[in-house]
Order: sequence, then C-alpha cells, then structure tokens
Amino acid sequence: MIDESLGFIVSSLPWWLAAPILQLTVLTVGMALDETYVNRTTVLTGAIATHVHIFVAGDAGILVSVYADLGLIIGAYGLYAYVIDGYVSGWFRILAFFVYSPLSVFLVILTAGPTLFGIEPLFVPALALAGYGNVQLREYLRPDDPYYFGPESQAEFEAVIEAETTAGASAETAASGGATATAGAATAETGSETPADTHATGEAPSAGAATPNGAGPAGDPASQPAAETANGSQATTTDSVDDSADFDRPDAEPAAAADSSERGILPKFMRRL
Repeated sequence: MIDESLGFIVSSLPWWLAAPILQLTVLTVGMALDETYVNRTTVLTGAIATHVHIFVAGDAGILVSVYADLGLIIGAYGLYAYVIDGYVSGWFRILAFFVYSPLSVFLVILTAGPTLFGIEPLFVPALALAGYGNVQLREYLRPDDPYYFGPESQAEFEAVIEAETTAGASAETAASGGATATAGAATAETGSETPADTHATGEAPSAGAATPNGAGPAGDPASQPAAETANGSQATTTDSVDDSADFDRPDAEPAAAADSSERGILPKFMRRL
C-alpha cells in the first residue's frame, strides 16, 4: 500500500484518489494522440494504466499480469506504427478494439481485485462486457467509427510513401534548377559588360569628327550637353545592372507534399526515418 506524501498536484493526494487520476490521464492521452476512442496508441496507454494499478495494489493475479505485459509488447508495435503512420494488421485492430480499448482496461482494473488460486475470475466477464459495450458504441456512432488505425492496407501506405518521396525529389530538382538559372544569369550579365574607354588608344577625336555618341563635332559646345546626357544614361543603365546582380533571386518554391492519412500530433518528418 502506498502512503500519501507531501508534494504538489497528484503526489499530495491520497493514493486511492491519485491512482485513478493517473490512470484516466494516461488513457485520455492515448485517445488524444490519434484523436479517437481506439487507435494505434491506446493499447500501450492501456497497458501502462494497468501497470499503474499493479504497482499501487502491490500484486496482481496471473491473468492481469499477462494482460499488462502483452499490452506493453503489442502497444510498442502500435506506437511504432503511429510514429511512421504505418499500416497495422487485422489482428492488432481486433485486440485494440475488443481487448485493450479504454473501456476494456477500465473494467479489467475495476475487477482485478478478487483472485481465486491466483486467477481473477472476473477477468473474462469484464472483457466480454467491454466488447459488447464497444460493439454497441460502434452501432450508435454509425456511420462514423470510434476507431482509427491509419492506412487501410499496406498498398495504400506504400502509395503514400512513394508520393512523398516523389514530391521531395521534385522539390530538390526545382531548387537546384533555380540555383543553376541564377548562376547562369549572373554569368551572362558579367560577360555582357565590356570596357568602353575612348582614350585607350591614345588618339584624340578630330575637331570636325562626331563624338562616339553621335552628338556632333567635339568642338561644338551645343553638342556637349547631349553627349553628357547620353553618357550619363549609359552609366545609369550599367549601374542598375550591377545593382540587380547583387541581389539574390528567390529559388523555386518546393513542390507541395502529397496528401497522407496522418492526423493528430504525428510529426511528418518521422516517417522518413
């Protein structure tokens, strides 16, 4: 028997009140993970709640002990399937709905006290009553189902994985293509810029010759403002090209990920592990 101890919240409560609160909390978390009454994680949370009862009670019969231990093993498989949003077989679905549902766990814990030669005589009737209750709940909620087990078939799960892999490859290809296009444009702009120094050859334009900008004779004062304007426009254009080359062009947007059957708080990136 566990005595009450000083502490906060649960530990400050008497054991007979703290234990049910912990068990109900664990069962509620299991239902919340996949947002439904029975799912791939409720088997594990049900087994944990049963072990909490065993630790509080100090001992348990053979059936409840085996029930809790098997629940941990099966629940670990269900948790793995939940993490990768994988397909679970029919045997798991049957056990999860009829043997390890929250109602089944609740009735098993409730009737686990009396033992006869180390065996709980009310264990099997508790599971039978819970199974009947689950069937009635399913009929009451039709057409909705009080359970969710992820993909309905292995082929559907593999199709989701293939779609996500294809989408990821497309996103990487689009990103690399955008980077290549940016580098090519920068190279083209650099190659198009050629030096235009009119004094490089050391020859001065003749007095009657036209200026390179076609503004009239070099000695004509009327032609100088036009030449300066043309030269200033050319310099402004070159500066704008240089400035635009300094800014990075945005890469291509990644392709949208394919739809999947994930729900709840499942992290999508975990499936890639």
